[in-house]
Amino acid sequence: MGASRPSPAPGPRVVTIKDFKFNGVDRYVPGCRYTEIAEAGGFGEFGLYFMPPGAQTTVFSLESEDDGTADEYYGPRAEFYYVLAGELTMYWGKDAEGVRRGEGSPLLLGAGDFGLWEREWKFSAKNSGEVPTAFFWGLAEAPPGVEERLPR
Repeated sequence: MGASRPSPAPGPRVVTIKDFKFNGVDRYVPGCRYTEIAEAGGFGEFGLYFMPPGAQTTVFSLESEDDGTADEYYGPRAEFYYVLAGELTMYWGKDAEGVRRGEGSPLLLGAGDFGLWEREWKFSAKNSGEVPTAFFWGLAEAPPGVEERLPR
């Protein structure tokens, strides 16, 4: 018998809304909903997020080391948001409590704006507008050995 052949690499594809994984309500952020659209090896995950006015995400860390102060830890990787509708303020810094309170360095994004959240910071996004906000998100693949930590 010959050696087994590896599975062929996946080819190009189109993902439609019927293929989205609707996760329903974000159990960490009341009133928010999200989807996972796709995962792409070597790149990471992609999805949509929907926030009512006034809602704010947990504090998440994209730092190399988990100091335990952020609500969520994803490890040293990048994330992006592309705002489709509404207004979003992204708070960022090193101090989780300050980020949670909206202190530190805020960035305001509106429809059509792209925000890139770099490694080595903590972040929290708030719908700072008067209408629901929707954004397309992407989270880079975790480096080998990184273990995510999510709220219980």
